[in-house]
Order: sequence, then C-alpha cells, then structure tokens
Amino acid sequence: MKRTYGGLLLVVAAGILVLLPGLNSADTQESQIAHYRNLGKAFYENPTTQLQAVDEFKKALDLAPNSARERLNYGLALLRAGKTPEGTAEVEKAQKMDPKIPHTWFNLGIVYKRESEYDRAISQFEQMVRLVPDEPVSHYNLGVLYKLAGKSEEAVRQFEITAKLNPNLAGPHFQLYNAYRQSDKLQDSSRELALFQEIKKSQAGAAIPEDLEWSYYAEIYETIEPKSEDLPPGDLKFEDHALAGNKTDPATAGLAVLDAEGLGRADLLAWCSDGAKLFKGGTTPVDNSGLEDLKGVISVTPGDFDNDGYVDLCVLTDGSAFLYVNQKGTFKKSPVQLPAGRFVRAVWMDFDHDNDLDLFLFGEKSALVRNNGTAGFSDQSDLSRL
Repeated sequence: MKRTYGGLLLVVAAGILVLLPGLNSADTQESQIAHYRNLGKAFYENPTTQLQAVDEFKKALDLAPNSARERLNYGLALLRAGKTPEGTAEVEKAQKMDPKIPHTWFNLGIVYKRESEYDRAISQFEQMVRLVPDEPVSHYNLGVLYKLAGKSEEAVRQFEITAKLNPNLAGPHFQLYNAYRQSDKLQDSSRELALFQEIKKSQAGAAIPEDLEWSYYAEIYETIEPKSEDLPPGDLKFEDHALAGNKTDPATAGLAVLDAEGLGRADLLAWCSDGAKLFKGGTTPVDNSGLEDLKGVISVTPGDFDNDGYVDLCVLTDGSAFLYVNQKGTFKKSPVQLPAGRFVRAVWMDFDHDNDLDLFLFGEKSALVRNNGTAGFSDQSDLSRL
C-alpha cells in the first residue's frame, strides 16, 4: 500500500512511542525519580520557587538514597535556597560518595571561600582544576584564593590561565592589571587595563552582570544513568499504528514529542496547515487539549517558559506567533503579544542567563523576545546590542 511521507512520519513516531520499554508506565520508581528531578530542576532555576526545588529533590533522594547524583542535587537546592549548613553537609556527603563529580568541588570551593575558610577552598579548587582544567571560572577563583593566601606568583598564573581560556571575562584582566602594576611591569599593566576597560564597555547594559562565582558546574548535575547489567539486550521492532482522528496534510506535517502532563510519559503533538492535535502516549487523541481551534499552523516548539515543570508551546501560524501555557495537560492561549510577522521556526534558549527561556523567532525579519519572568516578555530584536 502506498503511503505519503507525512503519514509515514506519523506512523513511525507512534511506533517508537508505543514500543519503547516502560514508556507508558508512570508508576515505576525510575519514572518517579525522573519526575521529581524535572520538577526540581524547573523550581531550582526560578528564584521564586527554590524551596519547592528542595522538596522535589528530597523526594528523588528518598527513592535513591545511595545515589551521589540525587544527594548532590538535593544539596545544591539547599544551598540555592539559603540553607547553607544543610546544603554544605549534603554536598560533602556526595563528594565522599563520588569524588569524580566536578560539581562538588566547585560548589564547596565557593561555599568555603564565602566563609573565609581559604585553605579548604583552595583544596577544593585545586582538585576542581585537575578534574576540569579548561574551566576558566575555577582558575579565577583559585587565583583569588592564592592572592588572599599571599601566594602572588601562583595567583598571577591562575589569572593568566583564566584570561587565556576566556578572553571575554573582565575580572582576570583587572586582577592582572593590579598584579603587573605592583611588579612594575608597566607595559603589561597598561595592556591589561585597556583590555579590562574594553570588555566592561561591551558589557554595559547587559541584563546579567559578570558573575565569577558561577559556572556550568554550579547548576544541577545531570547525567545518563547506566542500566543494570542484568537486563537482557533490547530487541527493537517497529509496528504500524494508525493514529485515531488524524487528518494530517503530508506537505505541511510536523511532529513533537513532549510530556504534556508531567507524568514521565511521552506524548505526541502533530500539526499541519489544517490544525494541531495532541495524542496521549502517542496513540490516544485528546479532544480538550486547547489546540482545537488552531489553523494554518507552520511550526510548534515546546518549552517550559514559566518554569512550572510543565512544557508550554510557541505556535507559529500564517502571519502570527502565539504562546500557549500548559495547565497540567491542557493548553491555554497566553495574552502575551509576540512580534508581528511571518516566522517559520522558533527556538527556546536562555540567552541572558537569568534562568528562564527566551524566544528566538526566525523568518523574513527574525526577532528575539526576552522572558522577564512575572513581568512578561519584551522585544529585544535589535541583536546588534547584544
């Protein structure tokens, strides 16, 4: 039987969703842990919900008390929520459980530095740069600590390494300016001062100032957990499963896999110029998804822009772009006004590093929309200012 490309795409996607082992089981321990992790991460990244992050990561830890990952993330959530003694204790435990995780060394180094325990902080950052030698912020903090400990030559070397690894950081150039000036290296000192001033000028008006106590390793630790060796190898097979209620135009069809209800289960969102439809578990159509009236759909891009743990949508139609808020599996059109124009693709990305998703819209005249949290969105389309 002849199949159209769009129809085949839907069939293959549905087959994958149905056949992945355990995908439709939300009651397994693994899916429960994943659920708590996802909610914890969403709450962790929102300054107004950090205590809720502590609760979610604690639930994950209770299910896997021997996991260094769960204990570390619980500790990081406590630290971010201002519970420093409790968080420090948990991160220290995680470090003993698995000393190869760089996140423990970085975050304990910052904690000890803030508490003026410089010897302990130095030990943490010395190990951190051994584990991740190309991470510039760790070298910078080690340089600051060496400087405080009176180890001037070692401090200068760390600042030089930092500037080489990331020339766009202003901090190390200012430190080198002072160090060279005190050593009567006037030419080097003048060069570093000029570099510092140039970088600070380029940073003027930045949404988030330079933070030299933050790095990738200050964030939640995520990794792929290995499956038990006792599990037999998977036997992957594909079957055709027709999607009930599907009338997709092959020429304009598109698909996205998302967990609409936050149940640890993959759902399928299919769209075309005729509209959009959500399929629970990849097979069951949802008649009250909130997307029934959509027409002329070009593209749909999932992204949790309000940090509530439920994936929201950016919907592009002929001539318009809309946001749809996920209310536990039902989508409601947001009153947010996005830039006018015909866009063909949307990408969610935290371009200003303020822990929420901003929106890039690509089309004849592309646009950047900044997420200001509870203050809404603002058009930042003058990309030359970034």
